[in-house]
Amino acid sequence: MKNPISLSVRRPKAVIAAWLLLLVLAAPFALQLEGALKAGGFSDPRGESVQAQHTLERAFKEAPNSLLVVLHDSSGSVQGAVAEARQAVQRPGVVTVTDERTHPEWVSKDGRTTFLQVGFSGDSTTVQNVVPDVQSDVRAAVGKDVEVDVTGAPALDYALNVHSKEDVTRAEMIAFPVLFVVLLLVFRSVVAMVVPLVLAGFTLVVTQALGYGMAQVTDVNSLFTNIVSMVGLAVAVDYSLFIIKRFREELAEGQDVPAAVERSMRTVGHSVLFSGLAVVVALSALFIPRAMSFTSIALGGTAVAVVAVAMAMTLLPAVLSLLGHRINAGTLRRRKKKDAAAAAAPPRPGRFSRRPGLILAALVVGFAALAWPATQLTLRVPVASASILPSDDSARVGMERIKQDIGIRAMFPVQVVLTADAKDSAALLKSATSIADHAGSAKGADGVQAVSTLGLPAGSLPQALADGTGLDAAGKAAVGQLWTQVGDTLVTRVVVTPDADPDSSAAHHLVSDLRSQLKSETGPGVTAELAGATATGSDFDSLVLHSIPLVVLTVALLSFLILYLAFRSMVLPLLALAFNVLVVGASLGFLTLVASGTDHSINSVTPLMLFAVMFGLSMDYMVIMIGRMREMRLDGAGHRDAVLGGLARTAGLVNGAAAIMVAVFLSFTSAQISIVRELGISLAAAVVLDALVIRLLVMPATLLLLGDRVWGRKVRPAAPVADSATVTDAQGPSGADTELPPTGSELPASGSLLR
Repeated sequence: MKNPISLSVRRPKAVIAAWLLLLVLAAPFALQLEGALKAGGFSDPRGESVQAQHTLERAFKEAPNSLLVVLHDSSGSVQGAVAEARQAVQRPGVVTVTDERTHPEWVSKDGRTTFLQVGFSGDSTTVQNVVPDVQSDVRAAVGKDVEVDVTGAPALDYALNVHSKEDVTRAEMIAFPVLFVVLLLVFRSVVAMVVPLVLAGFTLVVTQALGYGMAQVTDVNSLFTNIVSMVGLAVAVDYSLFIIKRFREELAEGQDVPAAVERSMRTVGHSVLFSGLAVVVALSALFIPRAMSFTSIALGGTAVAVVAVAMAMTLLPAVLSLLGHRINAGTLRRRKKKDAAAAAAPPRPGRFSRRPGLILAALVVGFAALAWPATQLTLRVPVASASILPSDDSARVGMERIKQDIGIRAMFPVQVVLTADAKDSAALLKSATSIADHAGSAKGADGVQAVSTLGLPAGSLPQALADGTGLDAAGKAAVGQLWTQVGDTLVTRVVVTPDADPDSSAAHHLVSDLRSQLKSETGPGVTAELAGATATGSDFDSLVLHSIPLVVLTVALLSFLILYLAFRSMVLPLLALAFNVLVVGASLGFLTLVASGTDHSINSVTPLMLFAVMFGLSMDYMVIMIGRMREMRLDGAGHRDAVLGGLARTAGLVNGAAAIMVAVFLSFTSAQISIVRELGISLAAAVVLDALVIRLLVMPATLLLLGDRVWGRKVRPAAPVADSATVTDAQGPSGADTELPPTGSELPASGSLLR
């Protein structure tokens, strides 16, 4: 036995006490995780738009973050409440307050809706923390007749964090009772059912404490808690299920408790190690984009997988050593061997062996048809939309009220930021004029504002920009918002108002059009970049698209190496990659049909998350089922009997594990945050397709079609058995446990011995 397992068997109480101590120490930090999470994360920190926005903030002294305080009086004019609201928003960190006095267009036509823009000098996390106070203070100041909603990017981020926590809590409250029932049906023992649930709870607490520590050294957003619960519940319960089931089988075959623990950990425990490593590898690839949202997912997923494996390899064997035969306590129905044998149905070889090629072709065509809608998908992160939030959330209500009553397009313009050396003012002016002229005729542009559109004569414009000659006070103020000098650098901007909402396809096409013209419209010595919400979203979408090939290649290569080490075969890892591509494509197609909008757009984060999570989790089934087939082949079974016998012995276990994962993922479809809901839907669909179609139909048909070559050259059966032999030890189609005779052999360390 390896040292950790040996220690767990020899000193189970000490190991359990150590984990309990760790849990007690971790709990206080886990409770502080929510307050340590940052806002945002859905932008490319190295993108052009982020750099351009920083230039605007420095050059024009713009507040880096702002809140929109929306006022609505359904009984009449709301303008009387503006002064009280203006006073109520004042607090440390506020640098500007802008309202309808300088922007009359910020009042609705019926006079019942307006808003104030409150600029803050602090970062987004600091601003989001004052959102509740701003809202309560303004409501108290304006009276109960005026509705107050605080929105804007920090308020949306604040609401996202709040609802993410609520989503996790709600999903866990749904998942645990469902898991209770599923595990009770699988084990038919109360004690065996309780152990995985307790270990899953321990896993979540310890990982959340680790998350708090991570948040002290790097930025982590609310997706961390969602992925920890989603992946943590699935893998922690599944790993416990695999090991406990094997342990009970070893006890039923007459092994004493230490030997049963040892054999279970040397066989299924080894498979759990490979499965956990596959999850870590797949989710680690999400570090590649280097964006906070993906980094948070990678940190949460890898951390919870490591903790789940560590508990499965140390705490679980210690618990099993103490429980011994009491793992079967509270059995609902004791099944005798003769009952199990009567219930078991031998596999029907003809189902796959007669025409495996035809079956495989039909299934692949079906997967391709289901995946086809995914080709119509548009990846678009919502950066200026509140639709990701519940319909009754204050931040969403406020944003939609502005959109409906006043208009939101002018609040989210596309800005072309141009810079040049102070001596190149003529080139800068020429470039700004050229870009403004192009933007004015561009499809999707509703209005353009630049120094060349202020109405000044072209001949006097250079002098007016240099020293204000010929400008009145209003003209100087207008020029000051469009042209300035910072040190030896001149900065100007062209403000383009789109004729559609900032998250729309039309606005994104406008950004693409402007970007394509920047180089040709700017002169030498002039640098032009785009800023604005739509440009930021476009940069993030581009980051995702450019990261997909590298993420896929990394996951595929590392997964191939892991499976090659596990099975010593070149063919099996390639098959695993092909199967996962089918599943991910089909689940994305399913998501397109049920969850995408009229323009078939989903959050840019969803496909990569789905790919990484599903790729890691599906390795559980691959390792367990192929490992059992390989074991039978080594024991002398013919190729067909090894495939069908291994399938029969593991199908019920895989179905039980899949039911657990589906229950966990479906619990997240109740989420109020759309990206979490999208992931829950797509992962649940992926697990169903993987467990019921790929593993039970596609995989055996493929293995039968390819023949004995799939096992590699080093797999030579001890005593060849004709392929026509009948496999008699099986598991019934219902997934009920069936007593299986021991094989009398052990796999080498690179294999799996799950029966």
